[in-house]
Amino acid sequence: MADTIGRQFPGWVLGVMLSGAAQAQGSALTLPELQRCASQVQQLRQDSARLTQQSRQLDAERSAIMQRTDELNAEQAKLSADDLKNGLALHERRKSNQQQALALNTRVVPLRREIDTLNLLKTDYDRNCSSRPYRRADLDTLPEAQRSAMRAGMGDVQVPYIDPAPPASADTP
Repeated sequence: MADTIGRQFPGWVLGVMLSGAAQAQGSALTLPELQRCASQVQQLRQDSARLTQQSRQLDAERSAIMQRTDELNAEQAKLSADDLKNGLALHERRKSNQQQALALNTRVVPLRREIDTLNLLKTDYDRNCSSRPYRRADLDTLPEAQRSAMRAGMGDVQVPYIDPAPPASADTP
């Protein structure tokens, strides 16, 4: 087979192909690279759980606000145009719901920024660390927390994602 490959591809092409295959597999991480990768895994493991929890809490708040908006809209549909007392009370409840939506949107901005930053960190880790081997002796020099993070890997880590913001509306969060 090697003879067949040698006849099909000149030596320099074969060398480039083999070099590309070795590069795709990745050279072993140096100790400083391993330290950086271990720090990234550690940060990704810690921050992804926290940000996922915060994202779920904000999603629950958003759902509650949307449900309240629907309830207020249904209440308005049943309200008589000349019922000023109940109309004013509905207006106040709608205003309160809008203020809650605005407060929620304000809290989403920094969370979105943190999630975007964490996704960039994961992309960097995937590109520079995930498929590259490292020396066991180098791993053994790392602090225990980093060794544990590297051993655990990224298989069970879910980096949260927030959909792009919908257009702002007075009635929707």
